[in-house]
Amino acid sequence: MRNLLSRPYRLANIGPSSWRNALAFGLFIFLFLVIFQPFGLSGFPGPLWKVALGYGATCSAMMLLLNGLLPRALPRFFAEADWTVGRAIGWTLFNVALIGLANLLFSVAVGVSRLDAGMLLRFEGYTLLIGFFPVTVGVLLTEARLSRRFQQSSQEVNAGMHPAAAEVETFGGADPVPAALGTTITVPSENGREDLTLPLGELLFIHSAGNYLEVHQAKGAQVQRHVLRGSLKRAEEALIGNTRLLRCHKSYLVNLDRVLNVSGNAQGFQLHLDRGPEAVPVSRRLNERLGELLAARP
Repeated sequence: MRNLLSRPYRLANIGPSSWRNALAFGLFIFLFLVIFQPFGLSGFPGPLWKVALGYGATCSAMMLLLNGLLPRALPRFFAEADWTVGRAIGWTLFNVALIGLANLLFSVAVGVSRLDAGMLLRFEGYTLLIGFFPVTVGVLLTEARLSRRFQQSSQEVNAGMHPAAAEVETFGGADPVPAALGTTITVPSENGREDLTLPLGELLFIHSAGNYLEVHQAKGAQVQRHVLRGSLKRAEEALIGNTRLLRCHKSYLVNLDRVLNVSGNAQGFQLHLDRGPEAVPVSRRLNERLGELLAARP
């Protein structure tokens, strides 16, 4: 069970796109209540559409708070690299519980329900009990479907890859090194005093970590990690003339010629390089182009 809950899972409906989901869900709640008038709302003494609008607005507001604003305040908790099946299930149930609580409080405010400890426990208990099974099954089925899809696609990408440039030349019987070793690049820093110059062929990837850049460089069989203050956007702009360097993710810029193979899980594709254990994630916008980009290597 622990292995199942610790599997990687996509971080969906969190961040900038959350407002669309919140508004859509709120609109659905409004229309559902107006059309079907469940839970005794047909006998409500007053304009039903106003009450339905209140429930819809309450749902939208809670979803925006939980999935739009809270992730900005807790970026480490919502780091995609650490998002798992267990977290997805727990977070979804937490959403259900708080949205239910907000709706209960709104019901009390408009006179549809009363508020006491027994009502609160029953309401939240039934909400979580009813929501647990569909939420858990839904997440598990989605994880299985996405994992199968990206694992199969990664096998196709690997089959179409040309040998990496890192395997082209060997110097003095040492470990293979990139053919582009003679070309140098400079990764700019924020203040200009920490600029890092290194051979293009030795660059593995650049990772953005807050206000800092982590530059991973292959030195023989070892990997050196350089840290400098700067932004990935500025580094990408400075290195834009190097076509083999790809902004593959919002936090990563990778040297395609150092990619050894590709794997896949429910979060998408991951690039495994010829040095170091760290895998580099691939943004979903590149899913369709990844095979083409890697197959185009010399």
